[in-house]
Amino acid sequence: MFIDARFRGTGTAPRDTGVRGAAPLLSLRDAVVRTSAAARDERRGDAGCELLRVPRLDLFPGDRVVVTGPSGSGKSLLLSTLTGRWPVGVRFTGERTASFTRLGFVPQRGLDALHPLIPLQRQLRRVTGAPPHRIAQALRAVGLGDPDLPRRRPTELSGGQAQRAAVALAALTGAPILLADEPTSALDHDSRDQTVELLRRIAGPEQALVVATHDFAVAEALATRWLAVRDGVVAERPVNASGASEAFAPTAPAPRKAS
Repeated sequence: MFIDARFRGTGTAPRDTGVRGAAPLLSLRDAVVRTSAAARDERRGDAGCELLRVPRLDLFPGDRVVVTGPSGSGKSLLLSTLTGRWPVGVRFTGERTASFTRLGFVPQRGLDALHPLIPLQRQLRRVTGAPPHRIAQALRAVGLGDPDLPRRRPTELSGGQAQRAAVALAALTGAPILLADEPTSALDHDSRDQTVELLRRIAGPEQALVVATHDFAVAEALATRWLAVRDGVVAERPVNASGASEAFAPTAPAPRKAS
């Protein structure tokens, strides 16, 4: 799917990362997401419960960012903040600056990105405006080259095929930033590896890719940058130059001292 991500704000200074010397595609400064407090609570000074805090984040062309953290830590809320759209019942403060008006998005289940009853090719054209030959190219690129597949409804696809179709849809948007929220969580290992390879292929050098995942194999395969989310606080962690899996391994709890 694609998300219209119109924004308010001004640009920020470029930094040497991603495509060297490029300006950021998206920036967050002092970003905080809280539960919306009722008016009477605000009069009492209750600002709402803090759910997510991002002191500073810049996304650049060419970035391959993985977002890891425990369930409920705020990974999906971070992706919502990147899109500029938040769930009902929360409010955003801080600065969000973007240089584009839409993003590509791959959800956990491919079917969530697709209308279940509209044939695949027809809805890809309706959503993206891409001509039939581009749609055919995108579908072939994600391994859906069977000439019968574009005429099928998404409900007639397997889970792996639907996920590939969602990746094709995100690619056809041509958006500068592609977001994927646990895109392999419902797949077996073979389908997971295929989806990771597809994400690597469709994200061009001028695009940023951001993937939230629990799977450290996915993180190791994709990451040039790593954002760790814990208790709603987002912090960037170093990625080993060798791509070693221990860079993404969960940190073991410190041993208790003997009393």
